[in-house]
Amino acid sequence: MTSSTKRTFSVRFALHGGREGGFTLIEMLIVIAIAAILAATAVPSFRTMNRNMAVRGAADELIAGVQFARSEAARTNQTVSLLLKERTWQVFIDSNGNREPDNGEALLREGIYSGLIDAQTANLWLGFSPTGTTTLVSPGTFPLGICLGITGDPSIQRQVLFPTRAASPVIQTSCSP
Repeated sequence: MTSSTKRTFSVRFALHGGREGGFTLIEMLIVIAIAAILAATAVPSFRTMNRNMAVRGAADELIAGVQFARSEAARTNQTVSLLLKERTWQVFIDSNGNREPDNGEALLREGIYSGLIDAQTANLWLGFSPTGTTTLVSPGTFPLGICLGITGDPSIQRQVLFPTRAASPVIQTSCSP
């Protein structure tokens, strides 16, 4: 090294506090620890968000099934029923009025809830007349609510509420007792 190169190197070395640059091991460990703490706090939030989205998706799918049944009743000029039982819902042409799809009746659409979703209701039947109005429901009368929630976690739930026979269903954020 020449004397001018040595002088430039020594000036740069002195300006950086006696080191040339980069990170020390302690600085890297601190950054990794902070990243781990942030990740540990974010993961439960993502899990809750994922479960909320699953319940909201199931409620939206059920409403789409109801609207499909109503429109098919008007389109085909026949009574169309929606049957909700346990983990599934089915839309079918109900020519017999027996509230169950028979071999001769066409199954128009079916939805199956994921293993996370619990439909907290007994077997429910909704019939739609050719005019699109809701006929007799079982069990209960209007307003009728179907509670969808996460199995084992009562804090994550949505209620699909049918306020009157002619009104469209709406989704509420929690189930009424």
